[in-house]
Amino acid sequence: IEYENYYESGDDYYDESDPMIGDADAPVTIVEFSDFQCLYCSRFYSETYLSLKENYVDTGKVKVVFRDFPLSFHPEAEPAALAAECANEQGEFWAFHDLIFENQGLLSSSIYLEWAEDLELDMDQFTDCVVSEKYKSEIAEDYNDGGRLGITGTPGFFVNGQLVTGAQPYSVFASAIEALLAE
Repeated sequence: IEYENYYESGDDYYDESDPMIGDADAPVTIVEFSDFQCLYCSRFYSETYLSLKENYVDTGKVKVVFRDFPLSFHPEAEPAALAAECANEQGEFWAFHDLIFENQGLLSSSIYLEWAEDLELDMDQFTDCVVSEKYKSEIAEDYNDGGRLGITGTPGFFVNGQLVTGAQPYSVFASAIEALLAE
């Protein structure tokens, strides 16, 4: 599969507009395909992501790229993705991402507005962005790319091009990262 408009790191593909956290030059790239309403994605966030961030992202060894993969049977997955993309427009994707996964049971249009206010976003800009569904096509593109790359459910990851499926424990990611860093 060839993607002309994507950066390549191993076999990972992502677009420059996709939210990224970590050192852009980190030797390991994790591309995450996720659904904000998925319980397994929430489990990955709480049981794995936070430790990965502390031990690898914050130390410059790993960067994480987030791509949307909203599953059709999760009614709040796409609205949450739209709100997060609109927060990204104002530089607050990761804070919004964390609020979503830490409060997954509360997902609704009113809570997205409350969180945007809490993050001191420009509310007119945020509201216009959400109401217009400005990033709907980008979310669909992420979803379609995930499907073409072999993602069939969430969460799904590429660690320097190696597919890792499901909410794997921290040890699985740490082992993969350590092996890549040792190369």
